[in-house]
Order: sequence, then C-alpha cells, then structure tokens
Amino acid sequence: MSPFDRLLGVMTKPGIMLSYIGLIVLSFLYFDKPIAEYFYNLDIRAHLALIGWLTKLGLGMVWLPVLFIAALFFRYIYANREYEVRAWFLFMCVAIPSAICGFLKVLFGRARPNLWLHNDLFGFYGLQLHSPFWSFPSGHTTTIMSLVFGLSIVFPRYAYALMLTGITVAISRVLLTHHYLSDILAASYLSLLEIGILLCFLRRKSWLAPAWGHTV
Repeated sequence: MSPFDRLLGVMTKPGIMLSYIGLIVLSFLYFDKPIAEYFYNLDIRAHLALIGWLTKLGLGMVWLPVLFIAALFFRYIYANREYEVRAWFLFMCVAIPSAICGFLKVLFGRARPNLWLHNDLFGFYGLQLHSPFWSFPSGHTTTIMSLVFGLSIVFPRYAYALMLTGITVAISRVLLTHHYLSDILAASYLSLLEIGILLCFLRRKSWLAPAWGHTV
C-alpha cells in the first residue's frame, strides 16, 4: 500500500473525519481571528521575503500550463508513454480540485483576513463574485496539496517529503494573512478526498494506469 493510500485510509475513518471537521469549526470560532491578527502585526512579508516566493508554488496558473505542455511534449516530441500519462494524471490532479475550489469560493463567499483586519468583516456571505470574499477554501493550498498528493502517488518513495513541502506552502498562506487557518485545513482535506476519488475512478477504469500502476 502506498503512503497516499495509507493516509487516505486513516483520514477517512469516521472518527478521524469528525475530529478533523471539528478542528476546522474550532479554528473558525476561536483560532482564526487571533492567528490572523498575530501574523498581521508580525508582518512576515516585510522581514522574510522568501515566504512570498514560497507561496507562489501554490499558483495553479503556473502548474496547469507546465503539466499540459509536458504531456504534449512526451506525446509528440519525445515520445514516452509513461511520462505522458504521468503528466496527464498530474494535470487532472491539479485541474479538477482547482475547479471545485473555485466553485466553493464563490458559493461560500468567505471574507478574507484583510477584510476583517481593515473593515471588520468576518464570516461567510454567500455567492460572492469578488475575490476579497474568496477566502474559503484556500486556492493555493488546494493547488499545492492536490499536486503533492498526485506526485506522492506517482513517486511514493518521496511521498512524505512532498507532503511536507505542500504543508509548508499551505502554512505560508496563513503567515502572509492571505487566508485563515480553517481555510487551509479545509482545502487540504478536500484535496485529499478529491484526489482519492479521482484515483479510485481511474483505477476502476484502468485509465492512465502507467502513472500509478507501479504503486499498487
């Protein structure tokens, strides 16, 4: 069993799932505001520029074209079936959760930390089309965690290092006060579930099997 399958198995146990959801709720009620205020006053962005660069690893607009071009490259220029399907698999791992995340952002309409820090707006406002109300779930966290979960399936030997990298990028969103803690907790869990469902579907259909077949 791959590290991803073990993690998915643990995190989908009813007790663990309810505990995790409870943690998200507790964060929303008690932790989000003080954590956001603390890091806003700390102003990490001004003192540690590296964090600003690190957080860019969560940009979907970076990974989607890179993976799409990689898939075409290994299909038409340097033909390699295994590398091609890996690229398509990773592309799907980023594209599908990102699309779901975008829908949820608009649906929930959660005000970002800056709106609370400067305008005293906190919580969910529903069906918002403006990015200041797209805090939940975190898009950068969704992108990077979906990518590292996909990479951990393709390269199980490096799974834990990859996941640690993803968690670091996700935490940077809180350090920079772009998101609340509950935003990244929810995004990480949703990404895990979505990649798990995607992998289950692909395994049943035997689609893109060379991408993950060696890990089963």
